[in-house]
Amino acid sequence: MPHPYSTAGIDAGATLCKLARFGDVIEAHRFGPTDVESVRAQLKRWDPQSVTATGGGALRFHESLSEWDVRIVPEFEAWARGATILAERSGQKLSDPYLLVSIGTGTSALRVHDTEIQRIGGTALGGGTLMGLGQLLTGAQNFEDLVAMAVRGDRSRVDLLVGDIYPGGDAPLPPEINAASFAKLDSRRPEDLARALMGMVGENIALICSQVARAAQIQTVVYGGTTLHQNKPLEDVIDWVTRASGLAPEFLPDGAFCGAVGAAAMG
Repeated sequence: MPHPYSTAGIDAGATLCKLARFGDVIEAHRFGPTDVESVRAQLKRWDPQSVTATGGGALRFHESLSEWDVRIVPEFEAWARGATILAERSGQKLSDPYLLVSIGTGTSALRVHDTEIQRIGGTALGGGTLMGLGQLLTGAQNFEDLVAMAVRGDRSRVDLLVGDIYPGGDAPLPPEINAASFAKLDSRRPEDLARALMGMVGENIALICSQVARAAQIQTVVYGGTTLHQNKPLEDVIDWVTRASGLAPEFLPDGAFCGAVGAAAMG
């Protein structure tokens, strides 16, 4: 592993570019996906010996940051390396194997076993879905506003719950469980719509990834990605659904920068 602070890592995604370096603490920043100048300015402040990039937009930074010989590394390997580093720093003990779920613009599920990393599932649902539908339903202009709305919202006024279908109390499932997303729509308040949207996307990501984990005989599902950054409504529903599926969820601290940290470690 390179000496701390000697390398910087770039994780260039579809909607965000993450930049990180680590030593005693992790320093990380987020920029727009094509904001090369802001990335360049931060790198000049850090003055790393080398820069390593990963993600779909890595080639853009390889070509644009001529001041450094930017090396490109595989995205899934960077994510697995970053997960190990972030987990160790927080005192988390990750089981082997585990399912590493990256919730970015979309969602990928990686089976991690020792040094073997394999993508075994995923879904097109993710932060891109939340932002696109969030703009249409609530008028939110950025992700932070959408999350703030969701915190204040009540999804039970939008979703049809099991208790709505079985008002007599003889339901085969707990009454508070969502039976059909957006099927009640008693409220069109932006806050309630945002919370229901967060619940719909989170439930389906957790259900899909839990099914993938069970099929692969994996008990621990480790979640990270920028979509979870300071997003308690989404984290709560993913945590609940994963546990209800009989699996153990883990959430990486600073998980938004998992790929960038891993890229830095591979420099």
